[in-house]
Amino acid sequence: MNMRGKRWGIGLVLVFGWFVALAAHAGEQQDKVQYLVANRGIRIFLLENHVNPMVELRILVRGGAAYDPKGREGVATMTAWMFNEGGGELDSTAFQERLQYHGITLGANAGQDTIEVSLTTLSAHLDEAMTRLGEAMTRPRFDAADFQRGVRERIAELIKSEEDPGFQATRAIYPLIYGDHPYGRPVTGTVESVKRIELADIRRHHAATFRAPGMVLSVAGDIGMERLNALVEKHFAALESEPGPFGGLPEAAVDEAGVERHVEMDQPQTTIRIGGVGIHRDDPDFYALTVMNQILGGGGLTSRLTQVLREERGLTYGVFSYFSPLAGRGPFMVGTETKSESAGEALSLIRQELNRLMEEEVSEAELSEVQRYLTGSFPLQLDGLDKLADTWCRIGFYRRGLDYLDKWPERIRAVTRADVRRVAQRILVPKRLHTVTVGKRVSGDAKADDTRPETVASPPSR
Repeated sequence: MNMRGKRWGIGLVLVFGWFVALAAHAGEQQDKVQYLVANRGIRIFLLENHVNPMVELRILVRGGAAYDPKGREGVATMTAWMFNEGGGELDSTAFQERLQYHGITLGANAGQDTIEVSLTTLSAHLDEAMTRLGEAMTRPRFDAADFQRGVRERIAELIKSEEDPGFQATRAIYPLIYGDHPYGRPVTGTVESVKRIELADIRRHHAATFRAPGMVLSVAGDIGMERLNALVEKHFAALESEPGPFGGLPEAAVDEAGVERHVEMDQPQTTIRIGGVGIHRDDPDFYALTVMNQILGGGGLTSRLTQVLREERGLTYGVFSYFSPLAGRGPFMVGTETKSESAGEALSLIRQELNRLMEEEVSEAELSEVQRYLTGSFPLQLDGLDKLADTWCRIGFYRRGLDYLDKWPERIRAVTRADVRRVAQRILVPKRLHTVTVGKRVSGDAKADDTRPETVASPPSR
């Protein structure tokens, strides 16, 4: 089945596998990543592991939703949706039957920067899997009937999503954060924009996206580099050798005064999102922000927001913060749900915690505990061939370096209390952050300082 984005930023990975304990034979040394630049510039990363007869493959190519034509948002998502809908001589039904017969999973998903292709197969069926993958990239069918079915499904999913307050909140806050910047566009599109998409748009986007230069291929599992490179040379030979038209994106601006917007929905709870422009992956504050976010709301039950809002006040079952590092300046976000009557109190407490991180240095004990977690227990959650392939594909695409995982612990441990406070002062200024609430309007709701409050009705199913 196709892999489809459900929400604006959800196709984004929140904080991808920053550090991974590489899978290896029991009692042996951890496997090392192998790196090769194939003909015409495809960059290959391989984690060879012969414990199980499985292969996980990931491809990242520039061509995500940020490159959708204006007014036809959703083109990248639809292009990803159609990725396994036939190739070469096989129509959609025959193509899917071949995949199913060999136990191969193949699909694609669009994010803001990229389209990601995912393939899972037994190593015994790798030739078949690479044949189908090559056809999907170089000889896609894009039959009209499949495209029309995809549009109908996409519109039905968007209409259904209108009932989800989390979707409404995310859809409302991204344009506030980014304005006219491409990151402000809905990854999945809107009903109106999807209706405007034509099959020719999909063909153009696919042709512009799936090109050898800039493509990153990451593989983990039961295969060696010599065979992998031979399969790439055989099945990817028809890829365009010239770079695509998708270049860098403009720098996102930080607003000096945030906007507070309420979306009216008949819900027993209010969904809250607070967000602003964060940083990109190459920013010197990347590691300090990782630590600061873990302290604020990324640490689950141990985070400050959870302690204050859930454990001390009982206002919510869960509260979180995250930042999405992208090629450009990704968003920083805080979110929760609470009873409508307590939304004002929850907002006030969140802002108090933002201010506390800006005004006071964290304790040495709190910092050390978070650093131990990020360098110790967190990697244990990222085992498995699929997670290895995911992680190294992103390391490769965003050019983090072959030593990225090796240096992760020392870079996290190098973050100081002063660094945490400094990055909080840079990112968490409440008056610069935008706020969206979705639910019933309750009189007396707290307002952020220096915001311009707005109330809008829940958008109709369009």
